[in-house]
Amino acid sequence: MTDNKYLIINAVPNTEKMEDFQLYLSIIVPLFIANGGEKIDRYKTIKHLMGKGGVIMVGIFKFPNSDVIENMMAGDEFNALNELRSNAFTQLDLMVCASF
Repeated sequence: MTDNKYLIINAVPNTEKMEDFQLYLSIIVPLFIANGGEKIDRYKTIKHLMGKGGVIMVGIFKFPNSDVIENMMAGDEFNALNELRSNAFTQLDLMVCASF
């Protein structure tokens, strides 16, 4: 039985700071991979059908377990990106999910 957990990312990039957005992605994806993450895919919203809306981008990464994700997010490398992350997004939600 696997304990795989998924990091689901719902985001709204800051269109006024796209350079920061691109830089953030170029740093965070390798950080996820270095911490055992496997990129499943990234998606862009093409049409919102119901709900609050606003999410432009969804990313899904698979990790061995939730502890790996939480330790990564508590670590220095992840937290060193706080200012860049704040500039790069107007909304950013990260959720640990599991299949059921």
